[in-house]
Amino acid sequence: MLNLESLSVLKGVVAAIRFYDDGTLAEAAGQLDQVDTQLAAELCHANGRITHHNSDILMTLSGTQGWPPRGWMMMGDELSICAVAEVACFVRNREASFNDVFRSLTALSQK
Repeated sequence: MLNLESLSVLKGVVAAIRFYDDGTLAEAAGQLDQVDTQLAAELCHANGRITHHNSDILMTLSGTQGWPPRGWMMMGDELSICAVAEVACFVRNREASFNDVFRSLTALSQK
């Protein structure tokens, strides 16, 4: 059974979080301390809201339906954040398989 802990042990994943629709932390696994996990939840919630807003604008501008985002990714030089719905994880770019990460995030977000 896939859970947050199983996501956090994927190759390259540093930590995983699940957050509520208001941005508060629901649970965390991996290598972030408690203060960092709440900040991570707020960041991921806010970025998800912005992504949804931007997809609404894109749908309006393009006149094409079907733009709701399923997830998002913010890539840094060494560390990235990947998210689907209210589940996100922090990954080391050189170590992670982003296909595996997003496959797991998608499965977790549907629970």
